[in-house]
Formats: sequence, C-alpha cells, structure tokens
Amino acid sequence: MVWVVCPQCIFRLRRFVGVVQDPPSFEPGSWRGAGDLLIDPVNREYWLTSRPRVAGPRGTGVEVWYSNNGEQYTLVSFLPKEEVAKMAGTNVLSIENNQLIQDPLTGKYNLYMSLDVGGRWETFLVTSDDPRGPWSPVGFVIRTDRDYDSAEARDCTINVIDGRYIALCKAVRQGDHPHAYTELLTSKDGVNWVKLGLPTIDGKPQRPMPDAFLLNGDIVPSAYGPMFIGTVTTFAHNAHVTKYFGAYVIDLKGVNLEEVFMAEWKPGSMYEHPEYPIHTYCNVVKDPFTNEWRILIEAIDPRYTKEIGVNTEVDRVLQYKAKVTE
Repeated sequence: MVWVVCPQCIFRLRRFVGVVQDPPSFEPGSWRGAGDLLIDPVNREYWLTSRPRVAGPRGTGVEVWYSNNGEQYTLVSFLPKEEVAKMAGTNVLSIENNQLIQDPLTGKYNLYMSLDVGGRWETFLVTSDDPRGPWSPVGFVIRTDRDYDSAEARDCTINVIDGRYIALCKAVRQGDHPHAYTELLTSKDGVNWVKLGLPTIDGKPQRPMPDAFLLNGDIVPSAYGPMFIGTVTTFAHNAHVTKYFGAYVIDLKGVNLEEVFMAEWKPGSMYEHPEYPIHTYCNVVKDPFTNEWRILIEAIDPRYTKEIGVNTEVDRVLQYKAKVTE
C-alpha cells in the first residue's frame, strides 16, 4: 500500500492536545523527552520512551511508558545509566535520544540509545521480547568512524520502510561543535549499518546554516519514496534548539534530501518558549486507530527556563494531533 502523505496538511492542521510528560523537576536543567513513540497495531498498545535529565548527572537512563489510548501514559520500566554502562563495557556519562523499533523479522524490540562515552557520542543497541524489558545488549552499532562524525554519531531518527531500516543521524566532527550535520544510513537488520554519508540538500552540499542542519522526527512511506517529517534545527543558541518544522523526500541511491517544505513552528500552548519552542526532538506518527497524526515535541518551558542552554532550560513532552483526510 502506498501512503498518501501531506506533510503541509499535518503541520497546518495540528492542534495542541496536552502535556504527555512533565520534567523530573522544575529546576533548571531538568528535562524529559528525546524519546520515540511506537504504536503496536496488533495489540493496540502505545509505547513511549523518554530520557529523564537533571543538570548534574545529565541523562540518567531510558524510561518506557505505556498507554492504551495514546493520551495518558504510565511508567512501566526504567533502564538506568549505570546498567547501560555495564552492558556497554565502558563509562557512560549521559544518555540522550533513543529510538524504539520492532524488528519486522524477529518481532523483537530494538532500543537504540545515544551514549556519551567521554569525548564522543555513539549509538548503542539493546533488544528485548517485550518493551518493558529485560534488555540484552547487542553493542555499539553506529560509531564515530568517519571524519564527518568523528565526535558524534547519534540522535538518530530510525524507521523501517518496506523492510529496510533507514536512519538520519546527527554527525559532528571532532573540534567542530556546535556545527552539526545530518548523515544518512541504511541497514537490513538494524544491527549492521551502511553509512551513505552526508546527503546533499536539493543537490547541493550540506552546510550548517548557520550552525547546524539537524533533522529529528519520523520517516514514513510516500508516493515519492521514504519521506522525513519533523523538526529542522539550523542553529545553536547555547544548545541545538529549533523553531522550524519540515519534510524531505529521501533519495537513497542519489544520497540526496529533496525539500518538500519548511515552516516556522508557532507555539500552540502556554508550555512553549515563544522564540525557541522545541529542543530538537520530535515524533510524527500516524495512529491507525484514530486516523490522526500524533506529533510529540520536547518543548522548552517559558516559565521555568532561566535561559536557553543545557543546564538552564526546563523541557517537557507535549502532544499535538492532526486530523488529515487522505
């Protein structure tokens, strides 16, 4: 089945629904978000991962939340940073963005985690038969092994399209922060990845504009091939934050991203900073039960945030929905 996707309609018709997750506290540097929404169409289950963070120890682990309606979520398990460090066999300073994917061949759940292992960020994989765990380590699957991602290969958007894993990941060269790029990868099994490199944008070499070009959201099938829909981060204001939302068709053979649209995200709630509403992370998922698009963002709170920055913000997860006739 070929999906008919109208990303502009999703953006235009989005309506704020409510708060999904509050931060661990309302002290500066306290966040929740950087997770992934997985909807199980067979068992009618909603699974949402999250990274709790506080200013001192930073990202402290990965949470898994459950819902039977996509509105109210209950915390069902927590994988702490210390346990992840034992699995990885190395010191882990922080955990950031994570992705939850059900492997189409095995039915197992793949949980990808961005780990700060001291001087670089890499992507680590654990698997389980149940989103609640227990989790078994597979290892580091996306590493800092290219010049363009020698400092960071992390914060991935991963989806399976027609049986193929596709990923768009943050790539940073050593000594080049805050300049950041987006790299394109594919995999047959979600474990062994092929790096296609830094895709061109409309045929032109990728350049930070002015500080970054980062994509975070979801990759969905479309009539034109795989299409990314989500946030577009183009600058660093003491942190990689954004006020843009867009869509790109992904040309795997040509290693190119064709822009469909990009527009400014205007806050639709009292929980979003008026100038910098989103801290990069986003989910855009079609709900097969309600025929709505669920958009989850890690929003920067305007009341408790002292200033934009990793230890001065307060972030929470908000949900928008868009009813699109296709």
